[in-house]
Amino acid sequence: MIIFDTETTGLAKAKAARLSDQPQIIEFAAIKLDDTTLDEVSRLEFLCNPGVPLEPVIVKITGINDSMLKGKKPFAGHLEDLADFWRGEKYSVAHNHAFDSNMMDFELSRLEKVSKFPWCSNQVCTVDASYPFKNFRLSLTKLHHHLFGVDFPSAHRAMADVEGLTRCTIELIRQGYIKL
Repeated sequence: MIIFDTETTGLAKAKAARLSDQPQIIEFAAIKLDDTTLDEVSRLEFLCNPGVPLEPVIVKITGINDSMLKGKKPFAGHLEDLADFWRGEKYSVAHNHAFDSNMMDFELSRLEKVSKFPWCSNQVCTVDASYPFKNFRLSLTKLHHHLFGVDFPSAHRAMADVEGLTRCTIELIRQGYIKL
């Protein structure tokens, strides 16, 4: 099982927008868990240089700035490691899975690699899985607080979000809200 998150240059535009106008990934993080024991198997984390300056709102939200991305590889430079990490896994988990998988799809489409990527056959969205708690969409921070009574630090940095999401995912599995 892969639990992942992306930080991007912005939100997705309308489907009719040109691919070149869609946001790009600036940070990716994932934790791989054993589907049976839920023990951590491995991690993958990287920053990507999108080749364009970041908007101030993105810097404010993520804490990632242009100088942090200077000299980093673009997404394409991480594709082989990402595909190796994904290969053979049955489940991918994200908080708002549609957003994060769309961001990956945009990047893979730019490289003409969408159909060649080893996507998981089962996608789990923790926004959907946790909807019954309050009958509305919980942010990751609010879900974590609901499950554990505490917030988690560094929200909107990919690995911090994945670590918080991993705790939430394991608890949602234990409580039966996510069935594998």
